[in-house]
Amino acid sequence: MKEERNLLPLNLQFFADGGDETQTTEGGEDNQQSELTVEELQTQLEIAKNATEASEKARQKDKLALDKALKEVARLTKEARANKSEAEIEAENKRLEAERLNEELESLRNYKQLNEAKERYLMQGMNAEMAQKASEAEISHDMETLMEIQKQYTESVVKAKEAEWKKSRPDAKVGNGSYSQMTKEEIMAIEDDKERYKAISENMQLFL
Repeated sequence: MKEERNLLPLNLQFFADGGDETQTTEGGEDNQQSELTVEELQTQLEIAKNATEASEKARQKDKLALDKALKEVARLTKEARANKSEAEIEAENKRLEAERLNEELESLRNYKQLNEAKERYLMQGMNAEMAQKASEAEISHDMETLMEIQKQYTESVVKAKEAEWKKSRPDAKVGNGSYSQMTKEEIMAIEDDKERYKAISENMQLFL
């Protein structure tokens, strides 16, 4: 008895042409349609599956190789650091110590310059607070701030001198004819215009 084969028709051209099952040639003959059996279709699916699995295995193999290479680089780097010679370690320690000493030396130098500048401003007559600010501005090369401080100091000195002079000058004896013993500066300091003119007239020799 003849064995019947289970055929599963697969018309690829049907899907490509949008649903027409046949297409006539120039001579009017129909193209032969492709048909695959279930066994042949399963075989193709198995081949595709095996190819996919092989690709995944290859990717996993490459990943393992990369991980291994990275671990080896890390190991060699660690060994290189651990295997530094004593001379290299000593040189590194000396470099760090030299940097530390330079920082301390710079700090001491700035401290010395600051104190010297402050002492100089104190000798000029500035109070401690103003002298400190002036010295800090000088060391940091902040000339704008330094000039402002010096301006404030000069103004305070002038005001103090004026107050001292006014306090020390003798009072003008207005109206009793005693202007003859006054100096030119004292006469010009008389606020009353009439009395000042009178004092000038009595001491004309001072204004000639």
